[in-house]
Amino acid sequence: MKSYVNVGIIGVGGNARLAHVNALKNVKEANIVAICDINEEILNIVGDELGIPQEKRYINYEDLICDTDVEAVEVCTPNYLHVPMAVAALKAGKHVNVEKPVSTDYASTAPLQEVLSEIDPEKQVAMTCFSYRFSSAVRYAKWILDKGMLGDIVNVKVEYLKDSAFMKGRKLEWRFIKELGGTGVLGDLGAHLVDMTRLLVGEFTSVAAHTEIIVKERMKMDGSGMGKVETDDFCSFIARMDNGAVADFTISRCAIGEHNTIRYDIYGTKGLLSFDLNHWDSLKVCVGEIDVNAKGMHTVTAPAEFKALQEQTFIDAILGKKNEHFPSLYDAIECQKILSAIQEADEKKIWVAI
Repeated sequence: MKSYVNVGIIGVGGNARLAHVNALKNVKEANIVAICDINEEILNIVGDELGIPQEKRYINYEDLICDTDVEAVEVCTPNYLHVPMAVAALKAGKHVNVEKPVSTDYASTAPLQEVLSEIDPEKQVAMTCFSYRFSSAVRYAKWILDKGMLGDIVNVKVEYLKDSAFMKGRKLEWRFIKELGGTGVLGDLGAHLVDMTRLLVGEFTSVAAHTEIIVKERMKMDGSGMGKVETDDFCSFIARMDNGAVADFTISRCAIGEHNTIRYDIYGTKGLLSFDLNHWDSLKVCVGEIDVNAKGMHTVTAPAEFKALQEQTFIDAILGKKNEHFPSLYDAIECQKILSAIQEADEKKIWVAI
C-alpha cells in the first residue's frame, strides 16, 4: 500500500501559508511537490522555503493540475475560483481539498455537483476545509449529543465577533468585492458555524436574516482611490432546524474590543453545552442531575481519542483511512445553499425555506 501522497497547492499566500503549507509540512505522509500563485514574489519565497524546483512553481493553476507528479490538489484561493479549480482537478483524476466557502453562491456550484456525481468517492477524495470539525471539543460535543445527554435541542446561540473591519490601512481586498467573495463575514466566518450546526444539531429548514456594511469604502489595492465595499461586515440570522430547534447567529467584524471571540451554546431539555472555540480541546457542560439541579457548569477536556488534524485527515483519507465526521464537498455545497438562502432572506426581508 502507498505510504505517502504528492500534493500540489494552489494559492500559497496569506492564511494558506499557515493553514495549508505549514500544516502539510507536519504531515509525514504528505510530500509537497508543486505550488502555484499569481504573486511571483510569494511563489518564490514559499518555493525557496520548501525547496520546490523552479519548474514546479506555477503561475497558471491548470499547469499544476496537469503535472503528473501531483496526486492531490489543495485549493486555497479567493471564493470565485474554488469551483472551476476543484472541477478541473477532479476531472484530471486528482484528490482535492477546497477552502470554504466553496463558491460565491449556490447556483455556481452546479458544475461541481455534476462532476462529483461522476466520480467514485472511494477512489477520489473530495474534502472541504471546515476547520472546526477538527476541534476535539466539537467532536466530543457531538459524542455527548449523540448519547442524548442534552435531551431534545431547544435553542442554539452563536456569536463570532472580531474587530478586523477597523484594521488600520485595510484595503479593498477581494473579500470586500461581491463578484470575488460572494459574501463577507457570512461566508468567511459564518460558513464554519453553519457547517458546525449541521454537524451537531441537524439540518436547516428556513432562515430569516439581516446584514449591514459598516465600512462603506476602502482604498483600492493599487492605491488609485477609494472603492465601494460590497460585502457584509455584520450578519444576524435566525434558523429553524429540522428537529424543531431555533438557532440564533450574530457574526461581525465590527465589534470593537473583540479580537476573535467565538461563543457557541447549545441548550437542550436536559442540559447545556457551551464552547469558546478559541479553546480547541475543552468545553463547558451542564448535564446530569447534579449540574442541572445546582444550575452549575463545569469545564471538561475532550479525551485524546477525539483529537484530529485537518491536513492529516485529508492525507489519511487518500491513503484509505477516512476520519469520522469527514467534511466532504457535498457538505460544502449544502452549506453554500444555506448561505445563499440567508442572502435571499436579507434582500427580500422574508423567511426563506432551504
